[in-house]
Amino acid sequence: MTTTTLNGFIARETSKAIAFVTLPAMGIKKPLWIPRAKIANMYEPDLLSIQVQLEGEQIRRIALPIIMQVDAAFLEKVTA
Repeated sequence: MTTTTLNGFIARETSKAIAFVTLPAMGIKKPLWIPRAKIANMYEPDLLSIQVQLEGEQIRRIALPIIMQVDAAFLEKVTA
């Protein structure tokens, strides 16, 4: 599997997917939901968390910094 490295933040997690957002943290964000099966590797650096508000929610969440390698074919398909 060919991978692409993404730098950003985890805004929400489920058992099957991760809601990924990028900076800037201003405004309402629409996260990119990435299935855990498409993630090859994840690393949580020791950086500051940010507050984000996701589309369709009334609350602000604390988002954790993340560096991850994701299947390049999947990213090409969902971002096209």
